Amino acid sequence: MKNLKHYIKHILSHFSFAFWGGFCVWTISFFLPYVILGEDSYIRIHDTLEGELVWLHIMKQNGVMHSLLNEVKIAQLMHGLPRNVMPSGFTFIANICNVFGIFYGYIIGQYILKTIGYISFYLFIKKYMTLPRLNENVLVATSLLLTSIQFFTPFGLSVMGMPLLAFGFARLYYNKKSLATLLIFFTFPFFSSFVWSGIEMIILFNIYLVYLVIIKHDHVMKWIYAWIAFCVGTVLANIQFIYGMLFLKGFRSHRVAYNLYTEMPNFGRTISEFFGFFFSTHYHISIFISLLIFVLFLISYFGIEKNKWSKNIMKAIFLIVLWQAFYPFIEFLISDITFIKSFRFNRFAFLLPFLWFLILLISMNSIAKYRIWLRKTIPLIIFSQFLILFFSNDETAHNYKKMIGIDNFPSFKEYLALNSFSEIKKIAPPSIENKVISIGLSPTIAQYHGYSTLDGLFSVYDLDYKLEFRKIFEKELQKSNWKKKEYFDNWGNRCYVFPAEMQMETVANNMCAGDKEKLRYLELNMEQFKKMGGKYIFSAAEILNAKSMNLNLLKRISPANAYWVIYVYQYE
Repeated sequence: MKNLKHYIKHILSHFSFAFWGGFCVWTISFFLPYVILGEDSYIRIHDTLEGELVWLHIMKQNGVMHSLLNEVKIAQLMHGLPRNVMPSGFTFIANICNVFGIFYGYIIGQYILKTIGYISFYLFIKKYMTLPRLNENVLVATSLLLTSIQFFTPFGLSVMGMPLLAFGFARLYYNKKSLATLLIFFTFPFFSSFVWSGIEMIILFNIYLVYLVIIKHDHVMKWIYAWIAFCVGTVLANIQFIYGMLFLKGFRSHRVAYNLYTEMPNFGRTISEFFGFFFSTHYHISIFISLLIFVLFLISYFGIEKNKWSKNIMKAIFLIVLWQAFYPFIEFLISDITFIKSFRFNRFAFLLPFLWFLILLISMNSIAKYRIWLRKTIPLIIFSQFLILFFSNDETAHNYKKMIGIDNFPSFKEYLALNSFSEIKKIAPPSIENKVISIGLSPTIAQYHGYSTLDGLFSVYDLDYKLEFRKIFEKELQKSNWKKKEYFDNWGNRCYVFPAEMQMETVANNMCAGDKEKLRYLELNMEQFKKMGGKYIFSAAEILNAKSMNLNLLKRISPANAYWVIYVYQYE
């Protein structure tokens, strides 16, 4: 017991009073909107409520979260979507949602992930960065900036955990060999996304190992141990997906038909994307506006102090952005290689926010060297960057706006139509046999409420199923502009019905709400719909020619203050 107290005291000695003050500020500011708003809080929609988060709910409801067998299928989805093409059930975010449900699991999980980022960034700065001109308050405030970043919580530590990985690499570099260091590399895959950072991290690890052996001639064994720990952790954390990818029989992923670049990419657009990536990264990573930091880099590096680390980090940022922007040319030129098309090796941008923060710290340290009046601008710089990140973070901004009643984005409760579906279930009860398609609202809403759906947003599903589903709305694609056809045929992760009368953005982004749309000339192949088991259509737009397709309007569902107006049709 005495040794344990000594160990805890030793750990706590690494953290200052300012650190704990910052931690309290962060905790209160994070939880305050969720405590006040509850299920009326806004949770990010794109790829979260319309995808990854509800997938976890479906796996929990079907009792297949931790199943390893390729034979296990989720009957509720697409005639039985194999469980092993869905996200891993062994990651931190999957298990926290499995225990607490997706609403509270999402909130608790995001808080823990951001707290890991805050603590690890602080430790990395304190132990492995030389910033003599910056005081403790500046270091804590910069660490707190990391918690302001918008990121996709289902992707875990893929962005927020870069300081933790950097901390592990620094320990290896300075020969601090210990079980704790290897544990960082082993556990990281359980807290991150295999698709968004796992593959790329293994690639970077391999490149660095080659550099050590061929150029540096350094002791390589410690790095190999870390590499093994990371790879073993990756395999165990993603065993369901890897096992399914290798041994799932009779399944051909729709991703083999990806054809995102049917012609040579436009060079002018590529240059535009380069600057877009450079100054705001990628929306799947975070909307990280870096203009202020770049200006500080120019002022400090060219006007005050030519710091070699600042220069090297900027080179790394430039190369990552260059690869990201010009990757379409590579994909176009090697489009016949299915493996390259399916996995897409252009996702190194998860490193960018962390690298930009390092530039910010080094630049502020240089500025602090130069004249008292310029040194005094550092608090203003940090506050300005905080405001930029705050207003770029749609989830935080929307929730604080909701607290003062000036935001009209749908809350968790409104988006998933919790009140509406209690009424819908009375007239169209969910069952495996009677399947549903949704028009103008995300299929994940019906899936969340236990309905068996023909449509859905999935990163992997069967190509043959996609072709069968396409027959239902083939005439609508023929009437539509070429963008809708290419969007479905050459990508198709959103296996939705795309009516010709609706804008593609309306369908793809599920924003057909408030009874604003009318469908007058909808042409669906109802025989194909029936053949695939279709019974109901949930539409956010009234189908004026429903009778011509033998669709009977059961009810128009619009509870008070509902986000969606849902028309429930039954095929007779």
